[in-house]
Amino acid sequence: MVDGRLIQTDKPFSQLKQSQKEKISEWLYQEYAKVYRAIGLPPDSRRNDAILTAAYEKIEEAGIWIPFGEVRKYFYSHKTKYKKRYEKALQKEN
Repeated sequence: MVDGRLIQTDKPFSQLKQSQKEKISEWLYQEYAKVYRAIGLPPDSRRNDAILTAAYEKIEEAGIWIPFGEVRKYFYSHKTKYKKRYEKALQKEN
């Protein structure tokens, strides 16, 4: 229990509200894009932890309770989509 509320410790990503899923996805994309912009290449596996940690801090600040492992699993499954989205945005700028 936290602050008088029962916290489900094994909550899967699919149980979040749609608005929470969208926020988390956007935060992950923003961190992915920030790293991509900084190094000029798609982030490799060495930078995944930095992206996940920065996004998870925002998740915690927003009061969304989801295990870190669920966020990691979601990020890895969407990493290719973030790459394509960022590269498409780069093409529009040029």
